[in-house]
Amino acid sequence: MAKIFVSFVHEEEFAAGLMLAFLREIFGEKMAVFLSADQAAIYAGDDWMKRIFDELESTEILVSLLSPTSVERPWINFEAGAAWMNRKVVIPVCIRGLTIGTLPKPYSSLQAIELDNFSGAYYLVSSIAHHLKIDTPDKPYFGPPAMALMGGGGIHTAEEIKEIASPYKRLIKHLEDDRQAYEAAIANQAIEGMEKKGEL
Repeated sequence: MAKIFVSFVHEEEFAAGLMLAFLREIFGEKMAVFLSADQAAIYAGDDWMKRIFDELESTEILVSLLSPTSVERPWINFEAGAAWMNRKVVIPVCIRGLTIGTLPKPYSSLQAIELDNFSGAYYLVSSIAHHLKIDTPDKPYFGPPAMALMGGGGIHTAEEIKEIASPYKRLIKHLEDDRQAYEAAIANQAIEGMEKKGEL
């Protein structure tokens, strides 16, 4: 069973896949991560509801990927509620333009993360490490490499600095690309709806 349960809606499978790859790159392939709507985790013929309940019962942390779309969906809220009732750590992670300030209750009562920058991504992994009681991953440095080399902090080469920062850079870039595609799709749907009504 997984230590981390990533909850998401099926339209945001790309973002969930990014999260899975990111967590495995930071914590290693042995870190058990369960995606709630992943065909590689739930196979044809499985009792998927039982599998979800089993994973929610055994997980230690639920990472809830919340967007303007998903925060309105009953299922993602059901998973978060089930985890919370089982006294699991629930980490609301805002994506696709959702902000902490717009989180509805009860999410707004929990310490949330906006995953739109490197510090948000590091805050997520350092929080996970804290709750799992494992070593905190090295903090990435995104300023000029010369400053990091002069500052020390256990990082001694420009290559090490680049290696630590690269998973964070990939995650944020791909999530930003996903957000832009999402916003473009919403705009296109609105235009199509107006055209059908003869408003354009």
